[in-house]
Amino acid sequence: MMSSWFLLVALACGLVGAQDPSLQELNTKVQQLTTKVEELQREVSARPQVAFSAALVETQQWTIVGPFDADKTLEFKKVVTNIGNGYDSETGIFTAPVKGLYYFRVTGIAGSNGCTNAGIIKNGKNMFAIYQTAETQAGASNGMALELEQGDRVYVQIWPNFSIADQSRLRTFTGFLVFPM
Repeated sequence: MMSSWFLLVALACGLVGAQDPSLQELNTKVQQLTTKVEELQREVSARPQVAFSAALVETQQWTIVGPFDADKTLEFKKVVTNIGNGYDSETGIFTAPVKGLYYFRVTGIAGSNGCTNAGIIKNGKNMFAIYQTAETQAGASNGMALELEQGDRVYVQIWPNFSIADQSRLRTFTGFLVFPM
């Protein structure tokens, strides 16, 4: 009985409201806003989507990489996410598919050698780094927003005479497009 009463009141209000000019204006505004929201949703879905995240190794065993006689680009082999296919696990290099503001983060852990270090390089220039000297299993991370042109390259490098450690995806390289420009 109560639901029938509610339905009757709702129908009556709808019929009365249909004749009210202020409600008709409100309906017009709602339709306009709905159209605008749909346009914005189409615009957002048309924007490029770029994101990647990769770990240096896949194994559960401690793995030591290095030392090397020269700078060495790290190849993060365990790719977890690669939307837009900007990251190449064979070279360890992310290549920007579109111009925009990107955010990058690198993490690392000191293994048995007691040290972790890495530089984040954009087109051959060191942009930021992580560095930690401590007992084993001391972690470090750093992140930065970088403006990139289409085709710019970003990668992680260790320096000569250093070695790094990883175990079970503790050393990661991540980046994503914040917005295109």
